[in-house]
Amino acid sequence: MPSDGRKGRTACLFSAGVSPWPGSAGELGDAFPVFADHVEEICARLDPYLELPLSRVLFAAVGTPTSALLERASFAGPALFALQVAQYRLLDGWGIRPDVVFGQGAGRMAAAYAAGVFRLADACHAVGTLARLLAGRPGSAAHSPGPAGILDAYGRTLATLHPRAPRLPLLSDLTARPVGAETAEPAFWVSSAPVRFAEAAGRLHRDGVRTWLELGPGDPLTRMLPGCLPDAPGAAFALVRDWRALRERTGGG
Repeated sequence: MPSDGRKGRTACLFSAGVSPWPGSAGELGDAFPVFADHVEEICARLDPYLELPLSRVLFAAVGTPTSALLERASFAGPALFALQVAQYRLLDGWGIRPDVVFGQGAGRMAAAYAAGVFRLADACHAVGTLARLLAGRPGSAAHSPGPAGILDAYGRTLATLHPRAPRLPLLSDLTARPVGAETAEPAFWVSSAPVRFAEAAGRLHRDGVRTWLELGPGDPLTRMLPGCLPDAPGAAFALVRDWRALRERTGGG
């Protein structure tokens, strides 16, 4: 709730730039068993594309060789997707449904799923295919589709999917505008154009967003928000980072 007492609208931000770290799924899974169930379901859909079961990697003990696989692109991307979608489902189970979603970089596919553009099976197929194409590359490659050959192959996979019009407003990280028919174009998902987060945040604020929920293993977008929004009385907003406090606030189970 903003400090001026107005609820406003809620935005879910699906960030990139931070790969899941060993233990990031385990902490939420220990606190909320339903979250662990969601992760297991999503991981099972991604496992056919990977060298090892994804849940083994996400829940591996810190410091083990298995946990170190999160540094590889072939695991970092699927792990981020599984973590974000499971977090989104956890919020949904608490009755928290955003008015708009925003996905940056590798977070685009999870945001598209949340907005209803892709069914979970299609989104997992896209994420898993990209992971297979990126196998063996350094973990930082998870935030970019990679060289032209990989882009072309990924684009061919995307062309086989059947995106729908967003059920929730979906704001593009590349144009800072609502997404529409361009979701049907493979080029939309593989574009490496500069991200325009400051413009997107400003637009969301002008559209009445006052509560921001960032999904992922870190909070890079949340930390950028204060510098993106106007320094004025009407700019009051709430940043939600504490999952336990959020559940208590909403009465979620």
